[in-house]
Amino acid sequence: MKRFWKKTLSCLTALLVILCAVTSCSSANSNNTGKVYQIYYVEPNGDGLISENYTLKTTSEDTVEIINELFERLQMKGESGEYLSPLEAGVEVSDFQIKETQLSVYFSVLYNNRSGIDEILSRAAIVKTLCQVEGVEYVEFYVEDQPLMLSGNAVGLMNADYFVDNLDPKYTEQNKQVTLYFSDDTGKKLVEVSTEVAYNSSESLAELLVEQLIAGPSQLKNSNIEDLLATVPAGTKLNNLTIRDNICYLDLSSEFTYLLSEVHSDVVVYSIVNTLCELSNITKVQFTINGEQQETYGDTKDFNTPFERSLDMIQGGEQSRG
Repeated sequence: MKRFWKKTLSCLTALLVILCAVTSCSSANSNNTGKVYQIYYVEPNGDGLISENYTLKTTSEDTVEIINELFERLQMKGESGEYLSPLEAGVEVSDFQIKETQLSVYFSVLYNNRSGIDEILSRAAIVKTLCQVEGVEYVEFYVEDQPLMLSGNAVGLMNADYFVDNLDPKYTEQNKQVTLYFSDDTGKKLVEVSTEVAYNSSESLAELLVEQLIAGPSQLKNSNIEDLLATVPAGTKLNNLTIRDNICYLDLSSEFTYLLSEVHSDVVVYSIVNTLCELSNITKVQFTINGEQQETYGDTKDFNTPFERSLDMIQGGEQSRG
């Protein structure tokens, strides 16, 4: 009888061990989301981006672990080994930090060896890959402890929409649909204009929009522009434009102070603010003139504070400035 109970107890113990193992595996599988990401690489000829599906291997839902795994994947050359890695040639990720919806990535100094279309494609591949992580809406690059600078300006925050999908250098100018705001014929209201512009993948879209406003409505291809007035004073130059923490810091030349007699100063200000706030990474605009803040701009008060979009300036709109 003792032998019977001893044998039965051994069987029950073995069964319990098996059940625990099965439960453990089931738990691990339930933690693994199995989410499929698009990993972006540079095409073998360096002409554009290409992506392939990748199923996350980590069973953790920790954002840091997920980003680490994606960085490891970006260091490869795809499943076939035929693509170009955006992190090859000695460029290392020394650190990254997550603050709210922003991911700051710190690269080694060798990142500065990249330039032109090679740098743009690599940056686009990294940003497009990382912005798929839940909770990451924007990515900003640092080289060592300094923000990534291009043409003397900080690149600032980027998201997946920051880049044109087709970055082939053989087609440096591509068509993109944008929204601009000009004055109506009374000079007291804004008119929303949707138009197509030639967009160079190497330049900032925000800078392009400001340059389009400076050029005025006469350069638009739209047929119904005869009732539109330019808002930005002639001769105005864009000195600098930087985007950080969703605020666009816009520095214009002194010609901007030569107010147009036929257009109210609020219309001038909000033509720029509303146009820039059409971009997903800008919610406010801070103006300076030759690097200096001014308390007023014509009849516009508090010109030294950031401006939000204003719908009441648009024909048929309503107040929304905070």
